[in-house]
Amino acid sequence: MRRALTTGPVALRLLLSLFALFALQSCASVPAPLAQAPTQAQPQPAESRIVIFHSNDIHGKIDNFAKVAAIVDAERKGGADVFYFCAGDNFTGNPVIDQYDPPGEPILALLNRLGVNLMCPGNHEFDYGLDNLRKFEAEGRFSLISANIEALPGILPLLRPSAVLTTRSGIKIAVFGLIQVEAGNGLPSTHPDKVKGLRFSYPFARAMEMKKLRAGNDVLIGLTHIGYDQDLLLAGMMPELDVIIGGHSHTRVDPAEMANGVLVAQAGSDNRYLGRVELLVRNGRVIKKKGMLIDLKGSMAEAADIKEMIVRFNQNPAFARVIATAPFAIEGNDALGCLMTDAMRWAHGLDIAFQNGGGIRLNRLSEKITLKDVYTLDPFGNQVVEIAMNAEEIRSLIAVSFAKGHDIDLQVSGITYVVRTDSEWHIQEILLRAPDGSPLPEDRIYKVGVSSYVASSYNFAHKDPGRALNAITADALIRFLEGGPDLSVYRGIQRAYQDPPALRTRY
Repeated sequence: MRRALTTGPVALRLLLSLFALFALQSCASVPAPLAQAPTQAQPQPAESRIVIFHSNDIHGKIDNFAKVAAIVDAERKGGADVFYFCAGDNFTGNPVIDQYDPPGEPILALLNRLGVNLMCPGNHEFDYGLDNLRKFEAEGRFSLISANIEALPGILPLLRPSAVLTTRSGIKIAVFGLIQVEAGNGLPSTHPDKVKGLRFSYPFARAMEMKKLRAGNDVLIGLTHIGYDQDLLLAGMMPELDVIIGGHSHTRVDPAEMANGVLVAQAGSDNRYLGRVELLVRNGRVIKKKGMLIDLKGSMAEAADIKEMIVRFNQNPAFARVIATAPFAIEGNDALGCLMTDAMRWAHGLDIAFQNGGGIRLNRLSEKITLKDVYTLDPFGNQVVEIAMNAEEIRSLIAVSFAKGHDIDLQVSGITYVVRTDSEWHIQEILLRAPDGSPLPEDRIYKVGVSSYVASSYNFAHKDPGRALNAITADALIRFLEGGPDLSVYRGIQRAYQDPPALRTRY
């Protein structure tokens, strides 16, 4: 049986003496150092600051790019690692870009000068056709990424699901792209003919496959064109992400929002804001993150070379092309609204079409109507949306529009209507008439066309959610005018009435 060793005071002193003697003998055999090196503190973990500027849904609005360039250039002169991401929809909405030869060329030149690193294609990147997009891809000094686009050989040869960027200190940033697809046809919101040769999958399924990028990389980012609500859902399903930089829904997210530990950012639309995300990375992990928008309105520094480019691009002689000649100038919201809605109804085979007054941006078209006139009259690039509606739902739309200013807002084609109110502008009745003056049948379902702005911002009753027709309202007007309609009918025309008439001036 083994016994535990116990050590008393005498024995303890004897043991300590033996240890000391052994230590002295050991040291005698080793030369002593000439000087003792000072004890050094352990170095703190290295931190890296990363700044990512981002834009989305520019839609050809290039005038603020000189301000953007000045901001980005100044940041690059600091100590951070600076990147610039684009979340899609650079095209469609400005004739300077859309009518350029080749279409979109000014955007390509400006993005190259700005030093964009990555771009996720949006649905409107396909509006000019795949040949144009392939040229854009080849000449761009940035990478196109989208995990849920699969291209047949030769279609978009440089498109990749994801990319990895490396900072100067060796931090690896993995970024994957996603584009929206419609539930009905599984295609982005563009004309189906524009995406032949491409296969699309639903974004979330492919996003889950991108979780593998987390391993071996320090930062994981989703660069998406699926809309803000979908970005929030993605954040809920994929906490592995550090950041989602999004587009498509034109949502102004300021400051960027935290959702399930993921920073979700989006910069509105039309180049009115520049997004800025800042990350602090330590030991291969993001320890701080924040995002904000920089408002680009007002006076601020501008990059001179970019400003010169913008001036040159805005001088496009194509806008002077006369597309129709009227016997007189077409003036006022009633006449212009009737012209625009007639064009929408004619171009898309609709029963009824509406145009909101705020979307009529000219008060007069001269006798010689140019391409620039049309795009100035209707500059927003809103899509035409078709909604199946009955008579009561049509009344709901008219009532909501009237309530905005207690005045006629919606111009119309295919019917006439009267809004009857009391002296306090409360609606008492809305009368709907067919073109021949008879009451509009109540038992029918009508194909009603509105702009995507009206469809999304007017809270009216309609069971059918509607469908985008993959065409913008200005294009309908161009096609209508080029078809040679009788423009003499627009003198003094009126189809929407208020009873009693408004006694105030509209602004």
